[in-house]
Amino acid sequence: MTERRKCDFHSGRSRVFLWIALCGLAVGFLWGPATAEARQEGQGAAPGTVTGVVTDAQTGQPIVGVMVTVVGTRTGTLTDESGRYVVQAPPDGVLSFAHIGYRDLQVNIEGRSRIDVALEVSAAALEQIVVTGYQTQRRGDITSAVSTVNLAAVQTQTSTSVIQRLAGRVAGVQVETSGSPGARSTVRIRGVTSFQNNDPLYIIDGVPVEESYANFLNPNDVESVQVLKDASAASVYGSRASNGVIIITTKKGQRGSAPQVTVDVSYGLARAYRGYDDFLILDPLEYFEFERRRYRNAGLPIPASLMALYGDTLNPSIPKYIYAEPSTILRRDEWGRIVEVDESRYSYPERLIMPGSPGTNWWDEVFGTGQTRDVNVAIRGGGQNDRYSISFGYFDQLGTARGNRFQRGTVRVNTDFNVGRLTLGENFTLAGEYSYGGIAGDNFGEGSLLGKNILSQPIIPVYDIRGNYASGKASGLGNNTNPVKEADLGPERPGRYLRIFGNAFARLNLTDALWWNTSLGVNLGGGATQGYNPITPENSEPNLTNSINESTNYFTAFTLTNTLNFQRRFLDRHSVTVLLGQEAIQERSRSLGGSIADLVSIDRNARYIQNALGNPDTRNVSSSGSVSALLSWFGKIDYNYADRYYLSGTLRRDGSSRLAKAHRWGTFPAFSAGWRISSESFLADNQTITNLMLRFGWGVTGNQSIPSGRTVSLFGGGTDNTFYDISGNNSLVTGYRQTVIGNPNLKWEENRTVNLGLDLELFGRATLELDVYERNSDNLLFDPPLPATAGRAAPPIVNIGQVRNRGIDASIGIRGDIGEVNWSLNLNGSHYRNEIVRIDGIQDQFPGPAVSRNGSVTMNRVGYPIGSFYGYRTLGYYQSQEEIDQLNARARELTGDPTAEYFPGAAPGRIKFADINGRDPVTGLLTGKPDGVVNEADRTIIGSPHPDFTGGLNLTLNWRNFDFALDLFGSFGNEIWDVQKEFYVFAAFPTNVRRDRLTHSWDPSNPDPNAKYPIIDANDQISWLTSDFYVEDGSYVRLRSLQIGYTLKSGGPEVLAKASTPGFLQPLLSGFRDVRVFLRAENLFTITGYDGLDPALPALSAGGAAGDIRDQVRGIDRGVYPTSRIFTVGLSVGL
Repeated sequence: MTERRKCDFHSGRSRVFLWIALCGLAVGFLWGPATAEARQEGQGAAPGTVTGVVTDAQTGQPIVGVMVTVVGTRTGTLTDESGRYVVQAPPDGVLSFAHIGYRDLQVNIEGRSRIDVALEVSAAALEQIVVTGYQTQRRGDITSAVSTVNLAAVQTQTSTSVIQRLAGRVAGVQVETSGSPGARSTVRIRGVTSFQNNDPLYIIDGVPVEESYANFLNPNDVESVQVLKDASAASVYGSRASNGVIIITTKKGQRGSAPQVTVDVSYGLARAYRGYDDFLILDPLEYFEFERRRYRNAGLPIPASLMALYGDTLNPSIPKYIYAEPSTILRRDEWGRIVEVDESRYSYPERLIMPGSPGTNWWDEVFGTGQTRDVNVAIRGGGQNDRYSISFGYFDQLGTARGNRFQRGTVRVNTDFNVGRLTLGENFTLAGEYSYGGIAGDNFGEGSLLGKNILSQPIIPVYDIRGNYASGKASGLGNNTNPVKEADLGPERPGRYLRIFGNAFARLNLTDALWWNTSLGVNLGGGATQGYNPITPENSEPNLTNSINESTNYFTAFTLTNTLNFQRRFLDRHSVTVLLGQEAIQERSRSLGGSIADLVSIDRNARYIQNALGNPDTRNVSSSGSVSALLSWFGKIDYNYADRYYLSGTLRRDGSSRLAKAHRWGTFPAFSAGWRISSESFLADNQTITNLMLRFGWGVTGNQSIPSGRTVSLFGGGTDNTFYDISGNNSLVTGYRQTVIGNPNLKWEENRTVNLGLDLELFGRATLELDVYERNSDNLLFDPPLPATAGRAAPPIVNIGQVRNRGIDASIGIRGDIGEVNWSLNLNGSHYRNEIVRIDGIQDQFPGPAVSRNGSVTMNRVGYPIGSFYGYRTLGYYQSQEEIDQLNARARELTGDPTAEYFPGAAPGRIKFADINGRDPVTGLLTGKPDGVVNEADRTIIGSPHPDFTGGLNLTLNWRNFDFALDLFGSFGNEIWDVQKEFYVFAAFPTNVRRDRLTHSWDPSNPDPNAKYPIIDANDQISWLTSDFYVEDGSYVRLRSLQIGYTLKSGGPEVLAKASTPGFLQPLLSGFRDVRVFLRAENLFTITGYDGLDPALPALSAGGAAGDIRDQVRGIDRGVYPTSRIFTVGLSVGL
């Protein structure tokens, strides 16, 4: 009998099928009615011939290739070289005119046989086809892998950074962030190809910047975003482009336009999409039952500390008090519980008294309703020889966690002026930020706001009898700081940041075909943070020493860029563009920090690091800084024959101060070619295939993203480790130790990419972009760990290893109409496979950073992806002692050791690990064969955080005054390592646990081999070891946003909206150019099989001697600030 396989949604493959089905339904729903209408063609008035000419409204020149269709049918044609068209259409029909770079136009036929139209250039369409770097190109001329972001769709999301809004918008681009206001974003373009720092390069109005926040840039100021994904596109940026380039252009005014004022206001309410209270125990008596089983199954008596809390173990109850300082206690009951105290003797911090709680919902105490306020005002316009754009923004977000806020104020000024052949201008942003609380830097773990929430048992109250913070001071309640206290300390630990970013530029048109550009980019920033650590007398291990700390930092980066551009079209068919350029970048940074403890006063006005305000022996001050420079020369040439054949070549040479003197200079070439097949004679009149282009690209980019000064060894020291009292008279003598081992042979990390692409357009309405690529990174910059005998110095950064990425990106766009409804659907998806090809030729693996109580849970191994999960494979649970005895007998037989055990500590109900490998007793090398025992040789790769597929779906509908937008995102096949199972499954400390631990655990009375959890056993010290028990499928589909808008007025003071504006509103709207209101809901639902808090995990903060190594610990859940479900109302007004 054949067993029917269940469709398991917890598998990545099933979720991919679901994603495809959802996309198919969307296409069918929208495309189907249009097809049905096409079948009804001819049922109305008899068609006649309509002809005409389509021209450019500004130049009057004819436009070739305009798609002319009869609305509601599949009848259509293309304009010829004279802009002329001929189409069959009914006299009462409507003609639609569409062409890339122009606004779509619909015209009623009204019985006419000739209709000439002039199409207006569309700024939005130009954003879609223009790529801004050192030069601009028509979208149709690009032969590299370049994607343009749909900014209309991007505006349907609440975020502090435009970077966060790229998630699911571009094929091949992944964005990971948490729900904490102002949080860092981890952006990866086509996966990861380095052991450290895989951040892309951002170019904002021509100024390069590398960072993971970009909160200084108001998303409302952004005009266009392009993503350069392959080396043939990005190599012009050379040494910093190995991880891709994201080009952001801000909004500008229009020449010859009267001043226009726009005001955008929105207000939103937010709640965490999910909380720990959804699955942790909330009833203290349920928690006691968990503890009772732990000791019963271990054969141990229930400890007195538990009875002193819950009383009779057969009839437990909530205690009146969980703790009282001994001198305040008047009476205990027979179980040792405190039943009477003298509350008048209470004093803080010496004599504390804490009541028992009937069930503290710690999640609900810390997380609640957040708010978002966003106000933007912009003034734009221009004269015949100038244009300007001035904007003001204020963003205020109260997080869903208490004591958490992010505020930002921005001013942006963009201007340029023409003086004959010379253009002068500037683009500058001034931004100020103020924030506190939350977990903006993704520093999660048991010490964070999230970890403390798990560590707190429900019997512990929030406050003691006098309103001071309570905690688990009594025995058996763990050593944890009150999570409410931790949250309330947020305003006591603020951060303030100021940023000036932009450039001043000039352009001189030497001739009509030759022009020179120069730009001075400025990136200046500084910040200050303050910290306060109060005493914690309420903890079981109290800290009675308070302290403060503060730090200041600043950085400067100047970028001088000069380019010479030549562009000429000759003989009507040949087009050549040449770019020559030079760029110089200098960066400096400096930070100063200090701390002092034993404060004289905790008053905020007395929190200074001064000897008189604290214990001078505890004062500590330190500073650090860095300097780096980059000098570059580059050139690029593009050739286009008859808009049919394209060639492009790039060469850049960079010199970096971060690398060894003999290896500072790197050369980065690139080449690409394209063939527009649709321009060939055999497809010239094809109305189905309106565009078909093949693309090929190859290129080399570099990476020098390491800390400066690593070519030489560094030395340092301090009074606590290298200063010595040599004379014995309490007089310290300065001493030094090596802190960093330098490498005088550091050279460039190189990334080589090959890309094959296809662009296809059908009927002028449906588009497909498909790219297949391979990326190989060699000479990777990294700091492999040193043996313990090497001492405490940070290891040297060396060039080792090779990593390869292979993948495919695809984007589909479809637009059409159903009656009066205009719609567009955009789908994108990507897949990549990451593999470590080589490390150093000697070792074949090295661990990632430690992130759990069990140490490192990731391994970088040849043949597997970076940051693969590492541990034991599980085989269910030991079902009986007889099974264990048989395994031990086999272990003794295979090893010849009469004392051998399959795995020490094995017992019924505990997790059983697989024996998959062994070591040769002579050589000590792995044999690849089971040896009868389970030990460290059996740990292996057990999962990967890298997804098999990611995809986005964006749907927009317009009907009369209404507009509708929907955005879905899905990630499939990625796995998550839930570190928190150490606590809420295995109770590594006296922590809270999952509610279903009581109902879904293996138990002697019900030895279920398919139980979700192992036995509840206080003596079980093996089940919690690193294994695939921690690994879960992290696939999910999320409705990221759903928005509906209504345009009350559009087009000018005397023009109403597309449909009639209600009469009672017309007097109110007079004088306004545009008025629109909208409602938006974000993250309404998530479909996932992941058991943790949120499957959309940010990358953990992790650093090493080589810099940022967060990609070695991706997909690890140490407690994530969850995504918020946000409801927003907004108003946009144009004056």
